[in-house]
Amino acid sequence: MTNTLNQPATNGYTNGVKAAPTTAPTTNGPATTIKTTTTTTTNGTNTNTNTTNPPLPDATSPTLHLTHPTPSERHTTWLNSSADWGAALPTPTYIERESHLCSASTLAASGGITHWILVDSSLPPDARPVLATAESLRKRTLVASPGGEVYEAVSHGIGSVFCYPEYRGKGYASRMMGELGEVLKGWQAEEGGGRAEVVFSKLYSDIGRGFYGRHGWRPFPSGHVEFPAAAAGQEGGKEGVRRLLTGDLEALCEVDEGMLRGLMGRKTADGKTRVAIPPDAEHFAWHRAREEFVTQALFGRVPEVRGALVGEVGGRVWAVWTRGFYGKKDEAAKNTLYILRLVVEAEMRGEKVDEGVLAGQLEDVVGVARGEAREWGCGRVEVWNPSATVCGALEKVGGTRVEREKEGIASVMWYGKEGEEVEWLANEKYAWC
Repeated sequence: MTNTLNQPATNGYTNGVKAAPTTAPTTNGPATTIKTTTTTTTNGTNTNTNTTNPPLPDATSPTLHLTHPTPSERHTTWLNSSADWGAALPTPTYIERESHLCSASTLAASGGITHWILVDSSLPPDARPVLATAESLRKRTLVASPGGEVYEAVSHGIGSVFCYPEYRGKGYASRMMGELGEVLKGWQAEEGGGRAEVVFSKLYSDIGRGFYGRHGWRPFPSGHVEFPAAAAGQEGGKEGVRRLLTGDLEALCEVDEGMLRGLMGRKTADGKTRVAIPPDAEHFAWHRAREEFVTQALFGRVPEVRGALVGEVGGRVWAVWTRGFYGKKDEAAKNTLYILRLVVEAEMRGEKVDEGVLAGQLEDVVGVARGEAREWGCGRVEVWNPSATVCGALEKVGGTRVEREKEGIASVMWYGKEGEEVEWLANEKYAWC
C-alpha cells in the first residue's frame, strides 16, 4: 500500500482505503496481554507491567480469509470510519445512519447489501483483528450482446473499503480485494431475477487508478460538468420548468429504462458487449434514503424537489438529483448536489439533437438544480459522464468540464470472456456504489 491510501475521504461512501479517526480509539481484535510482576525491596514494593500485543499474520497467510462481521465488529468499523465518512454528522448519528441504510431501501434490504471483513480464521469472532473491511451491493444489470440481445443479470457495487491505520502497509487491503473480486463472481448470482450470472463488479476509487487497476478493476471514463450553486437572489429556473417530486419518479424511470433497453438492443458494428445499471426507482430510493436521513439530521426537514423536467412527451429533458453532505451544513464547498440521471428523450431514441435548442432546455433544468443547491447548502452541481452532445450543450450555458484523476474513478472487473470489449452505458451518478 502506498501513502495515498491514507488520504482523508471526500465522499462519505468511498472505495479508497482510508485512515481511521485519531480520537476515541476502540478495541479491534483480541485483548492485549498484560503481565504483572511484583518484587519487594527494602524501599517498598515495585510493580512492573509489561504489555504485549499478539503478532499479526502475514498478508499471504493461509489462515486469512474473507467472511462476514458480527454485529459488534460491524459497529466497531462504523465507529472507526466515522471521522472519514461522517464529517457532516456527530459520530452516534453517523452510526445510526449506516445501520438505517442497511434496510431503508429495497436495493439494500433482504440481503442486497453484504458486509465483508478480512480476518484470521484461527481466531474466534469478536476476538480477532479486523484487518480490512468492505461492502457490496447487489445490482440488477442489463447486458446486450453485439447482436442486440438484451438480458438481465447481476453485478455488484463495492464500497466502504477500509483499513485501520495500525494495519496499513502490510498488504491486507490487497489480500482482501483479491479475494473479494473472486468471491463476487458467483455471489448471489441466482437472486437477480434474470440469468443466474454475475457479469461484473464495480467500484468508484478515491485513490486514483493504480491500486484497484492492479487488482483487476479497469478504469472507465470519469468526468463531469460542474456548475456553481445559484447566487443569492439569482433565479432558480424559469416558470416553464416542472419540479419533480418523489411521486413523479417511478413513471419516468419506467420510460427511461424502456428507452435504454431500446438503445442497447440495436446491433453494433464494433463488436462490443454493452452493459448498464437500470436507472430504476430502487436506485433513486436508495440515494433518497441517505439524503433524507442526513437532511433531517442537519436541517430538521427533508427536500421535496427531486429533479426538474422541461418539454413535451417525446422531446422532454429531465434530471433527477440528490444532495451529498461531506462537510457541515455551513461548509458549502464540501457539499454537492449530484445529478443522478440526466435524460434527453430524443438522444435516447437515437435522433439527431440540436445542441443550441438542447442548451436552452438544460439551462432551465440546471437552473432549478443550482437554486436547490443554494437552498440546501451545496456549493456546486455535478453532472457525471454526459454524452458529447449533452456536454457541449452544458458548456454553452456555463458548465465547466472536469476530468477526475483521483476521486470517483469508475472501475469495472469483468467476469465475462477474456478479451471481451465492454461499453458501459449510462455511467452516471445514480449507479454509484
